[in-house]
Amino acid sequence: MGCGTSFVKYVLFFFNLVVALFGLAVIGIGVAVLLNWSVIKQELQGHLTVAPWVFIIIGAVMFVIAFFGCCGAIRESHCMVVTYAIFLLVIIIVQVVLAVLMFTYADNIKEALVKSVNSLFDKRSIDPAAETVFNNLQQQLNCCGKNSASDYGLILPKSCCSHLGTVGKVLGDQCTLADANNVGCSPRVADLYEMWNKTIAGVAIGVACVEVIGALFALCLANSIRNMDRRYA
Repeated sequence: MGCGTSFVKYVLFFFNLVVALFGLAVIGIGVAVLLNWSVIKQELQGHLTVAPWVFIIIGAVMFVIAFFGCCGAIRESHCMVVTYAIFLLVIIIVQVVLAVLMFTYADNIKEALVKSVNSLFDKRSIDPAAETVFNNLQQQLNCCGKNSASDYGLILPKSCCSHLGTVGKVLGDQCTLADANNVGCSPRVADLYEMWNKTIAGVAIGVACVEVIGALFALCLANSIRNMDRRYA
């Protein structure tokens, strides 16, 4: 059969088997966090509760796509292999588009992120959910306030302090300007984006290149299966 069908079939099968197992592991991590949230909540310290759901969704998508690839390859199902290739091509397009946007509109995206952080800070006094999210942001990024700790005035939330000094402990575990993180959350987010945007975009393109090879293998196998079906029809 064309394209070395047997070789392509087993390469595709084992590749997607690894991806499927990895997807199950990612789902397992998300489920474990949900089931034991009350136990490990203090250790996570402010990580958003949406994180485990992100793990579960990403793991489920990986598993479903890999399932089509594995079953399609081992059963030599033209329909499943083509479906797998289509899924892969859609993901490739999305990754490449996002990478190009991150390269081309880096300043615009950074500005939008800064505006989102500022808006979140401004809403915290009237929206408890916004206050919770901003406190989580301060804990995760070791930042305080919109531009600096002085945005709060004299009374600072505990999320602004990575650790309490002597003054703070004397005042009843109160976060003070002396102990607060000096960097505001807006400049912190901007700095992190500038640091990682090219790396993330580059990784996305790199992964897309690997996925292109997988899609080509899948299309090659699908073509061989179709030719074989026609030959024995």
